[in-house]
Amino acid sequence: MIKKILIASIALILSFGATGSGVTRLVDYMVTESGVVELLARYGIKGTDAKMVESYVASSLAALASKKSLTKVELKELLSRLPVSGADANMRKELQVLLDMSENEIKKEDVVKAINNIIYLANRHGKSIIITCTECVNENLALSGFKFTVENIKNSSSLKVLNEVLPKNPAELNTFIASRMKRLGMGDYSKVTPDLVSTSEEKSLALFLGLAESGTPDQKALIASVKKLATRNGKTNLIDPKNPQKFWKVVIDDLSPQEMNGWTSTLEEVASLSQKEGLSTEEAFYRTLKDKAQGNDYLLKQFESLKSKRCFFK
Repeated sequence: MIKKILIASIALILSFGATGSGVTRLVDYMVTESGVVELLARYGIKGTDAKMVESYVASSLAALASKKSLTKVELKELLSRLPVSGADANMRKELQVLLDMSENEIKKEDVVKAINNIIYLANRHGKSIIITCTECVNENLALSGFKFTVENIKNSSSLKVLNEVLPKNPAELNTFIASRMKRLGMGDYSKVTPDLVSTSEEKSLALFLGLAESGTPDQKALIASVKKLATRNGKTNLIDPKNPQKFWKVVIDDLSPQEMNGWTSTLEEVASLSQKEGLSTEEAFYRTLKDKAQGNDYLLKQFESLKSKRCFFK
């Protein structure tokens, strides 16, 4: 163990010494595992939380570069070549400025913002990466200002859609979503505004739509239950401002067949209750969960936490 720590420390020192100017910058920390963990520890982010963030950074850089490790020069060149425009271009520029900050200038908010930007850009322009909001996954990191978590997808059907079906270019991804929604009878994406589906959520939606045609039988059954939930008076509108829900995000989790079947059954119940009593999807979902949790204090606490976060309804 001591030998591993020594080797990691030497590698970190050598990478810092290679800056040319002798000044350690934020980019030096971002391209090494020990650097990210060390930097986070300065701001009280340690242990499992720090390792999680480090893994998010590593996965994001790998998604952008299609290889496991980058030098700081390679990272800078990669960012400069990203085909970004609009808000993504502004985020890229902000990240470039942050990465060039010297060690004595860096504040916690700079580190958090840089990592948020790396993860966001990887989701938008990288390969094989899906992100979700931190608030519903890790409250500690959310309180520190981290916006995104990176999902570690292992399901072979999901990976195939991510790697072989979904476009990497954001504009093409948007077109993919619109055409698939129309083909699957799930609504008109041209009418969907960013407050209903943010740019950071589009790849998750695209994965859902890709799996509707290329997923396993269990995935297709789950997707059919989400479609049923989004159907009112015979018309399906997956992204409905009058009855919002984001259960299409369920597919980004690596669920077992049993877990998928559990979700499918629950959403079928929610759809039935919603239609029978004229409830919104959100009202029907929480009533269904509360009924299932009755008599179990632990489940009731989990229910209250889930309801307060509104993870599928914001």
